[in-house]
Amino acid sequence: MADMVKRFCNTFLTEGIFLLALGALLLVLPMVTTLAMSMLISVALVVAGVYKFINTIVRRDEIDKPWLSILISILMVVSGAYLVMQPVYNLFLITMGIGIYFLLEGVNNMFTAFQTRGIFKYWWVGLLVGLAQFGLAFLIAFGLPGTALYTVGLLISVSLMLSGIGVISVYSGAGCPRIADA
Repeated sequence: MADMVKRFCNTFLTEGIFLLALGALLLVLPMVTTLAMSMLISVALVVAGVYKFINTIVRRDEIDKPWLSILISILMVVSGAYLVMQPVYNLFLITMGIGIYFLLEGVNNMFTAFQTRGIFKYWWVGLLVGLAQFGLAFLIAFGLPGTALYTVGLLISVSLMLSGIGVISVYSGAGCPRIADA
């Protein structure tokens, strides 16, 4: 891995800077990012529904209940089309899903921390992570519907920035020449 990183030093640095800059740009416009992701998910639902419909028609002799698959595909297309026309509703659903995920993940981490209390020296870190996730869930849930406008965009932008920092740290830790030395 280290040899590969050294061969492509400039590529890693460029990718890291690009991800960091893109994440920072999206962080400035979290509502636009959230709306764009909402539309992307809605369109993907329509495309997946159309594909499922065509696939069911082509393979109708191989499927036990093709009418059920056709019904599901029509439901996917109609739901996706509705969410394309009503993106704010889609944002609300996505944000609720993220809040529920953080709630369940936080509870899971807290239970795991208490179960490993006698086994691991730093069991309390899992407890802190669980409490933080639990807190995020409540911030998102009690902020609805307002948090629906920026939650997804904020999470995507922070994720891209962290990925950029990670790639830049791989670059800097691989013994690549510094830009001033090159």
